[in-house]
Amino acid sequence: MTPTPISVRFEHGAFPFGLGFVAGSMDAFGFIALYGLLPAHVTGNLVLLAVNLAQGQHGVGMKLAALPIFAFGVAASAWFIGVLRERDRDAFLPAMSLQAGLIAACLVISLALPRARGPGDPSAVAVGCFALLAMSLQNVTMRLVLNNLPPTTVMTGNITQVVSDTVAFAFHFPSLRDREDERRLLSRQAERMALTLSGFAMGSLATALGYRAVGASILVVPIVTLLSLLPIGRAALIVSRHSSTTV
Repeated sequence: MTPTPISVRFEHGAFPFGLGFVAGSMDAFGFIALYGLLPAHVTGNLVLLAVNLAQGQHGVGMKLAALPIFAFGVAASAWFIGVLRERDRDAFLPAMSLQAGLIAACLVISLALPRARGPGDPSAVAVGCFALLAMSLQNVTMRLVLNNLPPTTVMTGNITQVVSDTVAFAFHFPSLRDREDERRLLSRQAERMALTLSGFAMGSLATALGYRAVGASILVVPIVTLLSLLPIGRAALIVSRHSSTTV
């Protein structure tokens, strides 16, 4: 009896769209509320840090600390998922629940403390730490659990893949002309990446507009988005287990 590979469990389009939405939402929130911090695109903070330093700006400590905090979050997330697997438990539901909890911590801290007046403000640092930990967990989840889906935080690679696949289809390159299985695979990949891109764009826009209206309370939206994926993931796991027991 061969267990179903993890990579085929999570096929629903809600996963790339929803997690792309969360990533876009957290980046928009961080950029607006935390003075240019990018929790999802953590390497982008290095560019912003360089620009801030070149312009003689102060209060760059959070951007400087973003990479080690993110790296710590990745290590902790990998350990968390590894422990669950060692205990023969699937990591999807715990990981999504924990990520929702980390973003909820961002919301609670944002509402409990005075609004940050600068990037080095204690409230900005506290919120930024939890935002970075939440997105490091999402990155590890995408790599170790939802590894059949495109990355939901690296949009440059997704755009490159979608456009290159579109060119391959449009010009009917010989390498794909008689390979229907590969054509279907590329088509499915392009669809997932398109969902991820659209989710990221919508998350960014919704959060940018929503923050102007309701402030940090807009974080309720990515939290609800993550929680809405739980029943879909639970159903996928049930189907996967049933398939593996009938093989």
